[in-house]
Amino acid sequence: MGPVFAELDIDAPREEIFEYLMDFETRPYLYGDTVENFRLLRLDSRGVGAGARWQFKRKKMWADSAIVSADAPVRISERGVSGSYNRTKTGTEWEMEETAAGVTRVRISYWTVPGGASKSHDRLTGGAGWHRRRLERAGRRLREAVESGREERTDIPVAGGNRHATGVA
Repeated sequence: MGPVFAELDIDAPREEIFEYLMDFETRPYLYGDTVENFRLLRLDSRGVGAGARWQFKRKKMWADSAIVSADAPVRISERGVSGSYNRTKTGTEWEMEETAAGVTRVRISYWTVPGGASKSHDRLTGGAGWHRRRLERAGRRLREAVESGREERTDIPVAGGNRHATGVA
């Protein structure tokens, strides 16, 4: 599936938006009711290498994504996989640009590259229209969270179980 885009203006400095997006603990709030079984890939949810795995509610299909590069405060690049046997490669770009009006324009791009002969990922999730609506809702939630200054975080499990020290020697 070719790239789908969502673009919106947020009345906040792009550095603040960038810092919010660099933390994967914010994603369950941004993705809202389109995902479930969200879990982090490592204990540190911030920065390059941070990522998560989740299920799309629509067809119970698993997906994961991780931050592979960041150019502060302009761009965050995520790459991941989804679909049958994780053969479909995915990409998400978050781009922040200051406008002459003093607001930050955020552009969210998402695309998939089917692996093998299967193109079932787009059929399973509903294709470009569903992903575009999902990005637009994520953008509205991002604007709401950043402009209001709310911390929309919950306790998120880490994949592979509890790795926190139990205090037992």
